[in-house]
Amino acid sequence: MKTVGLVFGGKSPEHDISIISAGTIAANLDRTLYQPLFFPIDREGRIYRGRGGFEFLKTGKTDRVSPASFDTLREADVVFPVLHGPFGEDGTIQGLLEMLNIPYVGCGVESSVLNMHKGLFRDIFTANGIAQPGYSYFSRFESQSALAEIRGKLNFPLFVKPCRGGSSIGISRVETGRELEKAVDTAFRFDDCVIVEEGIDITEELEVAVLGRPGELTVAGPGKLIAGDTFYSYNDKYVDNKTRFQIPATDVPAETVEKVRKLAAAAFLKTNCFGLARVDFLYNRNSGRLALNEINTMPGFTAISMYPKLMMSVGMSFSGLVTRLLELAFTRG
Repeated sequence: MKTVGLVFGGKSPEHDISIISAGTIAANLDRTLYQPLFFPIDREGRIYRGRGGFEFLKTGKTDRVSPASFDTLREADVVFPVLHGPFGEDGTIQGLLEMLNIPYVGCGVESSVLNMHKGLFRDIFTANGIAQPGYSYFSRFESQSALAEIRGKLNFPLFVKPCRGGSSIGISRVETGRELEKAVDTAFRFDDCVIVEEGIDITEELEVAVLGRPGELTVAGPGKLIAGDTFYSYNDKYVDNKTRFQIPATDVPAETVEKVRKLAAAAFLKTNCFGLARVDFLYNRNSGRLALNEINTMPGFTAISMYPKLMMSVGMSFSGLVTRLLELAFTRG
């Protein structure tokens, strides 16, 4: 029997979502094939080991965990880095695992870096002629000159986001120039690089789940989400539960479904993804306009998360999905 190191928590603002995802994965781990080892990381980036990892991160109780070093991860045959956002989904933990020569689930360093950084991501796909919203990204030191340029370049409403983040944390929708600077200040609380994107007349968000490796891809979806807020905010996702899902998106025209699925597979391969990714699009059914929104290289694995729901819509169980991801980890070239 192989051991799986579940790494969760971490320094990211998505710490709490990581805990929920890891709990769901642990509950769906095939215990006839894999034995879990729990490696919680606290909000300061300190790693621990022990069966009380979930309780420790939620309550601070340390009686069932002990301090560890990252070298302790070598005890696992394979690692599932269930870390969302910075210090987990951005290539950092992937680079560590590469150095330790430990097989791991998900995309590698290069892919994680490119897809996590919303500005670099958009540059890559702009260069490849794939439609996206208008955008501009900048560091804190460039903000004043960048904001002056944005006011003459992009049309309101605008979306202001940390370049490297997820779960809609730090994101604002702004309607006026007066709101713009405040939104940029909010985004800079979570990252030292901010992107401003042009809001486009989009009525629906379509999400596609991709599983596998080059030559062996399973593409599921698209699914459709209808946000209960003005956009798919953190509260909408995890607190208010107002978002409605259609999995799969049965009322989307067949030709659009085919186009979205092909684009998702192409985007997965273009940024050298491996194992899994959720590829998101913005769609206006009235005009037929389709724009690539983002690629999430470690999507949520909570009970409401789109990625596992989409894979289950094509006949895969949650447990089977976890097993397949672990199998793929051992085949990385």
